[in-house]
Amino acid sequence: MQLTDISKTILNIEGSPKELEHALDAFAEMCGDISGIEPSTCYQAWSGDTLLSNGVAIDPKAAAYCVKDYQRSVAFIRGVYAALKSLRARANQQTPTKLLYAGCGPFAALLLPLLSLFDEQELCITLLDIHEESLESVRRLIESIGLSRHKISTVCEDACSYQHGELLDMIVVETMQKALEQEPQFAVTSNLASQLKPSGYFIPELIQVDLYLTNTEGRKPATVSIRTLGDVECGSREHKVHVRLLMELSATSLGRLFGQSDNAREGSAKRLSLTDFEIPTQPDIELYKPALYTRIKVFAGYCLDHYQSSLTLPSVCYELEPLVSGDRYRAFYLISSYPKIAFERV
Repeated sequence: MQLTDISKTILNIEGSPKELEHALDAFAEMCGDISGIEPSTCYQAWSGDTLLSNGVAIDPKAAAYCVKDYQRSVAFIRGVYAALKSLRARANQQTPTKLLYAGCGPFAALLLPLLSLFDEQELCITLLDIHEESLESVRRLIESIGLSRHKISTVCEDACSYQHGELLDMIVVETMQKALEQEPQFAVTSNLASQLKPSGYFIPELIQVDLYLTNTEGRKPATVSIRTLGDVECGSREHKVHVRLLMELSATSLGRLFGQSDNAREGSAKRLSLTDFEIPTQPDIELYKPALYTRIKVFAGYCLDHYQSSLTLPSVCYELEPLVSGDRYRAFYLISSYPKIAFERV
């Protein structure tokens, strides 16, 4: 498949899951053949992770494999395209849209498939990654695929501290794991959000982390078609009880989150207070497990709900076990080399 065919297939909302998977596999294969970086989840693919003061930047081979998280790729690519089209319509073709893609990885997978759909003067792109290997791969792809006439620059820096020098129309950041744990999505967002124009778009628009009690005897989650990615409410059929929304991360929520800092620390980690909650009274509570569930609003109607991606799988909260109805806890977000949501019994 040619790049234009791949992009059109991904953007076709009538496409079948098999067609979408085939297009993404073709993109990954094309990128792997050109760059020499094969998507992988084996130990060697993760052994090259870079440990940052604000999280883990995963190895380029592991980052390349994210393409094969099909629903995530489709939701983000469609969301990025919709945001770019909105910005281009607003600009009325007068000035190029200035876009920063932080943590682009070796394939720049959320943007590269879209570039053939835009004129060369429409976008001014900065690709940012902490791994020079990833940027060298991207440069090779741009040259080989025939995109070198587009305005694209590459920068090898830590997105947690990078300063662009001018305000941007659009920022794309996907440096996260489920429940905002381990990877530096929070730190990158807090650094870059102030570098966005007031009228600009930050992708993803919103990340929500909720606490649920999940019945371990309940039904398995339903298989959700990729076609339903625009439906915010689609989810699984398993039985779970909502306890509390713990955290919302967006370009506009950071002031509120930092305002909740309690100046306490756990070792070298800074704590942001999130919320207090109570374990609800629930019959047969011993059959339930406490777990964090993530929702991601990419842009407009494009989202990832529970179980639709590796980013939105549940994360069990062993700190809250054994569950006791009426117990009260306080939730914190720990800003450290291993960021995560943590709990303290009140």
